[in-house]
Amino acid sequence: MKVSLFTEIQCPSGSVPAELLEQFLDQAELGDALGYDGYWVAEIHFTPSFSLLSAPYVVLGAATQRTRRLKLGVAVNTLPIHHPMQLAEQAATLDVLSGGRMCFAAGGGHPHTRAYECFGVEHEHVRDLMQESIEVIRLAWTEESVDYQGRFFRIPNIVANPKPVQRPHPPLYTAASSLDGVNFAARMGLNLFIPVHVRTAEELRQFSAAYREGLAQHGHDPEAYDLGLLLPMHVGATEAEARKRSEAGVMGYYDVIRDTRASYAEWLLSQGRPLPERLRANAAAGGVTFERVCNGFAAIGTADQVVERIGELARDTGAGHVLAWMNIGSVAHDHIQESMQRFAEDALPAVREI
Repeated sequence: MKVSLFTEIQCPSGSVPAELLEQFLDQAELGDALGYDGYWVAEIHFTPSFSLLSAPYVVLGAATQRTRRLKLGVAVNTLPIHHPMQLAEQAATLDVLSGGRMCFAAGGGHPHTRAYECFGVEHEHVRDLMQESIEVIRLAWTEESVDYQGRFFRIPNIVANPKPVQRPHPPLYTAASSLDGVNFAARMGLNLFIPVHVRTAEELRQFSAAYREGLAQHGHDPEAYDLGLLLPMHVGATEAEARKRSEAGVMGYYDVIRDTRASYAEWLLSQGRPLPERLRANAAAGGVTFERVCNGFAAIGTADQVVERIGELARDTGAGHVLAWMNIGSVAHDHIQESMQRFAEDALPAVREI
């Protein structure tokens, strides 16, 4: 099993952005040395308490200079708010700069930041926009020039510059927290990330089964695709230590996401607009306690407990990749690094065998 890292770099009130970015770079350097497979970052706009990562390729560009083997990716690129040719060039530049270590994840992103309204995107067009964008990006990376006539994008026989190092192109992922998103991934032939922190165990089983069935139905070999799980994680010397060190930071994340969604819903209603379907249902939308997070939405405990949790998820879903979300919410930097170290030394060898 592969184990990568993930962060959104929350920016709580009173924190200093430059310090948080430097801490991320320290974590990337440590992850590189400890043998993690990759480090994925989010793309989130206009909401400092939610994320500092409005320009993820700038941040990952800096990470290339502090790492040598770690895969680097944006999970997810908010496709609907970008022109795909520009995004293809940015991502390919990262691939060149990193010596072929860039991975690419496509998604709808976080519309509750009001990014769609700011960039002029209609919610009902998101899936079609994503499909065209992925088609264009694939062409940009594999063809000498792109001549594309679609519903949203008309590209007049131009050359994407530079081309990525990886051939035929870097790995393509998407993230999905709904059956519609899972079916889209299967139809488009994309590797898939599923977020554990907002889905029930039954939903995880349902989504993973639907993904493999969908891949086969659309002529793709399910064994050739990577299914990954985004999993909040903290490893301590004891379960009590892991919980104590992570509780406030983890719950700070859930507080921020709840408040951001509530603010967006209130704003939409004030504008006379309906709440988008994809935001109406969420397993962790309300009533979340830390006990519930530990029991169902995360892996928090000793190295042995975390290995057991990952094994359970792998058996339920067939996943072969975990995105360990240790830098979540406002968990302290030194505790994140200690958790990364403890996992790498005491859990990673066993997880590799799952």
